[in-house]
Amino acid sequence: MENKAIRRAFLPILSTFIIFSLLILVFRPFPEAWKTDYRVLLGGNGLLFVVTALSLYLYVKGLRDSNAHFFVRMMYGSLLVKMLVCLLAVLIYAMFAGKGINRNGVIGCFILYLLYTYLEVRILRKNV
Repeated sequence: MENKAIRRAFLPILSTFIIFSLLILVFRPFPEAWKTDYRVLLGGNGLLFVVTALSLYLYVKGLRDSNAHFFVRMMYGSLLVKMLVCLLAVLIYAMFAGKGINRNGVIGCFILYLLYTYLEVRILRKNV
């Protein structure tokens, strides 16, 4: 029963990933008109999907445990993992892109980060 609830809670994140990936691919000329590289947006969307899924798993794992200290460790661990992975991804991208870094793409990924974080918090509030 708990696995069904976890899968049901995961569905909005999966659908957001699929919808935004399709929108980025289908409407590729629009980001290019704003000098935004669609590959940066697709890569950021994929990375944020994976990191948000891991973060949601850690949150749910912490919420299911009766130990309050374990919940706090999972909560902070989840937050730390998500932020560090995103920070490392931007730093690695900047290192390889050099002066050709696509700032609009990074800002677009930041907007996606806010959207995924909002969804994650909404899911957790609804299921707790």
